[in-house]
Amino acid sequence: MSSNALLKALEALETFQNTSGSLSVMNIAELKGETLSSVQRSVYTLEALGYLEREENGKRFVPGRSCLRPVYGYLRNNRLLENATPYLIDLSERLASRADLSVLDGNDIVYLSRIPSRDELLNLAPLGRRWPAIHTASGRAILAAMTDEDRSKVLATTSFAKTTDHSLDTIEDVTIAINEARETGYAFQSEEVLIGAASVSAAVVGMDGRVYGAIILGGPVAVFQDVNQRHVFGTAVHKAAQEIGAHI
Repeated sequence: MSSNALLKALEALETFQNTSGSLSVMNIAELKGETLSSVQRSVYTLEALGYLEREENGKRFVPGRSCLRPVYGYLRNNRLLENATPYLIDLSERLASRADLSVLDGNDIVYLSRIPSRDELLNLAPLGRRWPAIHTASGRAILAAMTDEDRSKVLATTSFAKTTDHSLDTIEDVTIAINEARETGYAFQSEEVLIGAASVSAAVVGMDGRVYGAIILGGPVAVFQDVNQRHVFGTAVHKAAQEIGAHI
């Protein structure tokens, strides 16, 4: 497969990230802005390799089981995830809260792991789920730990459209939140990505000075309304993030 054909195939596969359910070849072509014949070639290749599977009617596709192979390889060889998992489990059990691990990808944060709280019903872990970094505690924690130059590059290409009605939507307000995260050692957000949910987060910085990702404690807004309790959570994630970073 040529590099151009590979790129088109990967772009066709990525159209499923922001959709729910199956897609036809025509749907994929419309979403990608490509010709039908070009998409048909990509879909044929992806189906032959198992990265797309047909639904029962034979005319619509969903991601196939082969998609799990590179994901497994990524997670199995991810030092951040390996080092962070014991700390996530400890935080979740000790503070009776949900603990997550995320990384920055472009202008978004992406979830790598989730440890649910004892009181939380087990549901589908949001592995790979994305949110705008500026509206998340983990995104702000990562941005706060970055160099001024790198942070400016991310913010310069960021859309400040609201995720919810509570989301900060100006560079001035986001910058204030980032500076607060730098001063306290952890970032905080309330209902900016999901109504009824809040979280605190601290960045994981390796011994080489690189920002690897962030760990998060999240739960209902009521849990984080008390400033003193929020600080307990924030201090806990900050300490855990420092310890993880010391082993990377």
